[in-house]
Amino acid sequence: MKKVIIGSGLSLLLLFQAQTLSALELNEKLSFEANLTFVHQWLEKRGGEFKDKDRGSVVFDGSLSFKPTEVDEFSLRASFAKENGIKKYSPFILSPNADDLRDDLHNINGRSRDHLQELWYARTFSLPGNSTLKATLGIIDGTAFIDDNRFANDEIGQFMNEVFVNNPLANLISYDYGVALEFEKGPFHLRALGMQSKTEESENPRFDKKNYNYYALQLGYKFDTSLGEGNYRIYIFSTNKKFPDWKEEDKEALKGWGVSFDQDVIKERLGVFFRAGFQDDSAEIDYKSMYSFGLEYRCKVLNRNFTFGAGYAYLKAPSKNEELKSTRAYEAYLAIPLYEVEKKFNSVLTFDWQYMEDDLKAEPDRKGHIFGLRLSLGF
Repeated sequence: MKKVIIGSGLSLLLLFQAQTLSALELNEKLSFEANLTFVHQWLEKRGGEFKDKDRGSVVFDGSLSFKPTEVDEFSLRASFAKENGIKKYSPFILSPNADDLRDDLHNINGRSRDHLQELWYARTFSLPGNSTLKATLGIIDGTAFIDDNRFANDEIGQFMNEVFVNNPLANLISYDYGVALEFEKGPFHLRALGMQSKTEESENPRFDKKNYNYYALQLGYKFDTSLGEGNYRIYIFSTNKKFPDWKEEDKEALKGWGVSFDQDVIKERLGVFFRAGFQDDSAEIDYKSMYSFGLEYRCKVLNRNFTFGAGYAYLKAPSKNEELKSTRAYEAYLAIPLYEVEKKFNSVLTFDWQYMEDDLKAEPDRKGHIFGLRLSLGF
């Protein structure tokens, strides 16, 4: 762990020096953004068969965007990570850190591709009636188009647990081949997403990973009132035939629907969010329904913009699941800005607490606290 800390410190120094030079080279068509994120988490058992653990990780994310015209854009995004944090040691179904760590960035989706997450081209078309259509094609991230939420969608700046970053029941695909269409007219948007990926590793070595297609459609509406902004979204999704048990006779599609809402209660200060999701249990799945809700509160302390967030999630397993009944997750964080140079550099220190409980049918329930510390530096 000492090597990780020393390495992150050296990387931070080099990146801080480099960010000033990089910013000077940018122009109106070319932009570069980067984040260096250090996370350390402590897992403390409260029940079940597992041990206390603490582990850290360091992740560098970089994205390059080129806009040759007002309607065309090319984008490239890559990530590099040191260590896996407590992901490998956590006994819970849900991951306590949704960020992509070392193993996540190796052989991404079975494509023999490391580190490269996104590589796409987008074009925006103006349509009659003050409406637009944006088409994006390439290696894309499905979470950028479906189940978005202003207060619970960013594992680097908001919640860390995967259940508060995106709805796990939506089965969204990240970093694979796809196309997305976004139609906007006034406060309405309609998004269509089609992607191809591969099934997870089989326990039976006789079966290889298999390609499958994923489709999703989202309808959204944006309110602007005296309270502030509100966004209300509903989506549906389905795959073609998938192979959950790696047997031809057991292939079933994943399909379901969900909602994602965010609403300001006090403009620029207090906002709330709500998510719900449901999926058909014909295929082998962990959960058939979920809901989550929470808040984000922003205030100034010592002339700094502090952010506090809190959330609760409940997920119910299908009755045919032989091991699991349900999962509960709680999370709260406090993000404190340390240093900022407008539009050039910012650093945020976040204190994070999570509590998770997997309610099991036969074994003692797994439950425990996860305390986290996150330092994010962006430019």
